[in-house]
Amino acid sequence: ANSASSGSAPTAGHEEHTLQSPATGGEHVMLTVQGLCEMCKERIEKTAKAVNGVHTASWDLKTKQLHLGFDPAQTSADAVAKAIAKAGHDTDQYKADKATYDALPDCCKYRD
Repeated sequence: ANSASSGSAPTAGHEEHTLQSPATGGEHVMLTVQGLCEMCKERIEKTAKAVNGVHTASWDLKTKQLHLGFDPAQTSADAVAKAIAKAGHDTDQYKADKATYDALPDCCKYRD
């Protein structure tokens, strides 16, 4: 598999760099992430940005949508969703475990 792809790899990688501007680089997805307050927003965005390959992360308190910009060669929306769930916030695909959720400050407790 290596020898077959090595011919096209440098070109593909090079093109990507030319096409990617920092603002729009890579892929853009939206994830639904549960949270309630500004502290949640900070935690969600910080957690997302800490994932290698993530360029931008912006969570909307009203819509619960996390706008995510990342390099698909380095990470995936799935990996970011997992990291956010680990930090205590439910996403569409992953739920935070109870102990992590219970450790959140009261103002961040979004479950009924």
